[in-house]
Amino acid sequence: MTPLNQRLKETRAIIKGIEDSATQIGAASIKIKDKAIDKAISVNRVKKSYVAASLVEKEVDSALQSVIKDTKKDFKDFLRASESYLIDGYAIKLTKADLENIARKGSVIIDDLVRNTEILNSDLQEILTQNLGKGVSEKKLVKSLQKLYPAYARNASTVINTGLGRLFTDMNVTKFQETGQKYYLYAGPDDKITRETPCKHWVRHWFPVSQLAEVTAIKNGLYNCRHSIIAISEEETKDYSKLELSAGQ
Repeated sequence: MTPLNQRLKETRAIIKGIEDSATQIGAASIKIKDKAIDKAISVNRVKKSYVAASLVEKEVDSALQSVIKDTKKDFKDFLRASESYLIDGYAIKLTKADLENIARKGSVIIDDLVRNTEILNSDLQEILTQNLGKGVSEKKLVKSLQKLYPAYARNASTVINTGLGRLFTDMNVTKFQETGQKYYLYAGPDDKITRETPCKHWVRHWFPVSQLAEVTAIKNGLYNCRHSIIAISEEETKDYSKLELSAGQ
């Protein structure tokens, strides 16, 4: 293993990269929604409701494809950094089967991103085809659109942040188990936005492999978690307190 400080630094960098990707996707999603609203208002002035609905849907789908392209690039960067982390830190290489499994999970994240936008599109269609068909004024249309799926961008960001975070955890835990790692550290920040349960109680605490499955399952049940599980040596456990599962439940 490389020195623990180096492994912690690389892990923080990967988590930061995930957070940055999530932030960028959230910002891009805000633009998608804003463009959709602007398009809906403009086409409503000159098009029938069903034509307007179709045009807005195409606008959203086109913008989404650009976001998906960026997401796939971010995924490749994430995978490259994760591979380097495992090789440099633990001399662990991902196999062809590992990479295929990771690719499948990456596709699921993309699918979740698409499904989130399908909700936006569905809500748009309802407003444009039903409300406009009843002669709703532009003022009322704008008011309805402003209330449109308020969690859209936040959910898009969460899809990336949580999806890649869980993938990073699962990838590491699987390879650590395969190589017989016996000791683990719940690593990451302890600051004002760290969730009280379980992270504040577990962060910077070590635990044995016998608790790995339970800690992993609980961690993977969290949204937007900024922490990670890393393998450490028995000697390195001496610098940390032992994790108590009950303290974080």
